[in-house]
Amino acid sequence: MIRHVVAAMSKGLAVTVAPQTMALSTQQAADLLGVSRPTLVRHLESGDIPFERVGSHRRLRLTDVLAYRERRRENQYAFLAETSVAIDDEDDLAESLEQLREIRRRQQASRRKTPRSPDGSGS
Repeated sequence: MIRHVVAAMSKGLAVTVAPQTMALSTQQAADLLGVSRPTLVRHLESGDIPFERVGSHRRLRLTDVLAYRERRRENQYAFLAETSVAIDDEDDLAESLEQLREIRRRQQASRRKTPRSPDGSGS
């Protein structure tokens, strides 16, 4: 494990070593996800990420935050793949842009129709 940490750090990558059962505050989780704390709280309240209350504070498990980050990343990649349009030099730009607009309209419509699943994936 230490070799992996040293190799990553030598490449200029940030490294965090923490126990998987670690409890995070909402601010720590928001920092890890790269979102604001209010945005994170909206995800918590909508059921996207499980949490526990300790008094008046919310606590999140590191494993749940990392799992949400991975789901979000997979959804982003899937969305990019679904909304991409191949453009050749010979293609009409206006036609390609209209194809892209239609794909985005379908995506927005499907998001409005799809209820969130318990794991927060939306499918």
